[in-house]
Amino acid sequence: MRTATRSEGPLVGTSEPPFGRAIVHRLGTVASQRAEEFLAEVPATLRRVRTLLMVLTVCVPILVVGMIAVLWHLAS
Repeated sequence: MRTATRSEGPLVGTSEPPFGRAIVHRLGTVASQRAEEFLAEVPATLRRVRTLLMVLTVCVPILVVGMIAVLWHLAS
């Protein structure tokens, strides 16, 4: 690597390697792709949560009624 002398003045572009910007750009691109993939999964996840809640709203009351019926039968 060459150093600057007083007669030449400062060397241009020695403060940052040329591949530094490319790496930052690539990391930004990868991050944006991952964010898009994550956001694409949100509707499917919400549908699954909605289905789970619907199943639970049916199954939990049936379970409670069944438990009460069994306990009633055992108590008498």
